Amino acid sequence: MSFQSNLKILADENIPIKTAEFLRKIGFDVEITHLGADDKYISRIAKNESRVILTFDKHFINRHLFPPKEYHGIIFLNIHPPIIETINSSLKKLLSKMNYLDIKGKLFIISSFGVRVRE
Repeated sequence: MSFQSNLKILADENIPIKTAEFLRKIGFDVEITHLGADDKYISRIAKNESRVILTFDKHFINRHLFPPKEYHGIIFLNIHPPIIETINSSLKKLLSKMNYLDIKGKLFIISSFGVRVRE
């Protein structure tokens, strides 16, 4: 299954390569940050390239440090244990229902229990 999407994703270094590959395979434009990239660098690249940040890094859920309205979207994965199949199916379920405008300016927290959205 391939999604027609204008959504561009910036996968933090903590996102499994298999997840980035999965998202590419189903039609998303995914870039992966380099090892050791700090949060400020990641946020700057995401803003400059209009990318949604995809991460396990809890710093990105701090709305004072990273106000969602200033970003093209932030998806925080709170899935433990981080099983690839669970991560991939959760992302596919969320992203299949969304487009760029649905995600822009919002923080999505994905857990085993579902998705919470913050603005």
